[in-house]
Amino acid sequence: MNIGQSRITAQGQVSIPVSVMRQFGLAPGEVINWDTLNGRLVVAKAGQYSLEDVRKALKLPKGIHKTDEEMKEGIRAAMRAKHAVR
Repeated sequence: MNIGQSRITAQGQVSIPVSVMRQFGLAPGEVINWDTLNGRLVVAKAGQYSLEDVRKALKLPKGIHKTDEEMKEGIRAAMRAKHAVR
């Protein structure tokens, strides 16, 4: 189903139709990711958390490095705390 159409400029830029922006909750300045899936181009809204958001949630000072498992556990703990029933 075609929900919009854009033209690529000579500079490689693409405008997103307003109807598509509204349908997917996109706003000016927002980041989108370009990917492939089964040989097709997929455009998706980027994750809503920046590296700085993750660093703050894990209470990491700049320059401190953690293993993947330490990062995952820190994120789990932050999400449990954020969404705890009070």
